[in-house]
Amino acid sequence: MLIDCDIHVGHETLADLHDYLDGPTRELVSSSGTNGLAMPSYPWNHPAGWVRQDVYDRDTSVGGFPFLSLDTLRERHLDRYEVSMGIVEPDEAAAFAIIPNSQLAARLCSAYNDWLLERWLEEEPRLRGMIVVPAQWPEAAAREIRRIGSRDEFAGIFLPGAARIPYGNPVYDPIWHAADELALPVAVHTHFESVGIAGPVTAAGMPDYYGEYHTLCGSGMYGHFVSILCHGVFERFPSTRLAMVEGGLVPFVGFLWRLDTNWKSCRGEMPWCKRRPSDYVWDHVRFATQPLESPDDPDQLVRAIEFLRPAETLMYASDFPHWDFDEPEQTLRQLPAEWRESVRWRNAQTFFRLPVAAPA
Repeated sequence: MLIDCDIHVGHETLADLHDYLDGPTRELVSSSGTNGLAMPSYPWNHPAGWVRQDVYDRDTSVGGFPFLSLDTLRERHLDRYEVSMGIVEPDEAAAFAIIPNSQLAARLCSAYNDWLLERWLEEEPRLRGMIVVPAQWPEAAAREIRRIGSRDEFAGIFLPGAARIPYGNPVYDPIWHAADELALPVAVHTHFESVGIAGPVTAAGMPDYYGEYHTLCGSGMYGHFVSILCHGVFERFPSTRLAMVEGGLVPFVGFLWRLDTNWKSCRGEMPWCKRRPSDYVWDHVRFATQPLESPDDPDQLVRAIEFLRPAETLMYASDFPHWDFDEPEQTLRQLPAEWRESVRWRNAQTFFRLPVAAPA
């Protein structure tokens, strides 16, 4: 039994969404700019490519993120690794949440979700989608969650690490309210920091190299994580579940230690936080393995993340088909044997409430 909580798929170009768009938006997608509507993207490029080169043809690929077919996903990942269930996260569609035009973003999100449902989720029962929403317009995001969130094909709500302001801020309450109402988890996933309307990836400014960015990109997620805890989201919306995806693991330990300490001295300004911040984490938050830190001494990793209660909070993620894909057995071998079954499938099944039968 294996559940992968981070598989990326996406359209080849925005034109793939034409059949799911209204007329005016279809015209914008076709006629804007020089070659049609373009999404903002990273100012850095991975020196060897974003995606594993064995899953696409570099000579025929178009668009910023190479297109992955459903047949390729089945052959190279679902079947090869016997994936029982996979959670689908977006690639370019994550950028809809960081374009300035929030009304356009809302229409693109709806089209993408309908496209994902028809072309991927209804075709492959091992897949569950994450709803892409216009986070820069929380009321519209809540409407989109309620429009399709009751469908079994969707397992939760996707929010990119890139944002105007941290996700704990009350301006996002419509999103949290809709998630709580439908008992859908929210995944905050590293994506498009420093792009579009999002702030810079660090207060120090913009990195020069992709290697710098990839080392630092989790900083946006840490900001959202602390914001959500300090704003009492889990007190106001007690059914809410949160996954931190593709932000690493070790930094969360230090942030929680520091936040627990600061809460003791500063809780007068956060009276809605009735418990230590870390106490909310054990009840509401889960962490994805990818990218798993890999020190020379594997025992150092185990000691570093033990505070996160990995046997209860850690979920396997491959990040397929990206360049830093983590193969399942290689990932699990780095963890103590007593954690592995929970990380392999049990924690994700419980968190996403997936209909996967337990192994005999």
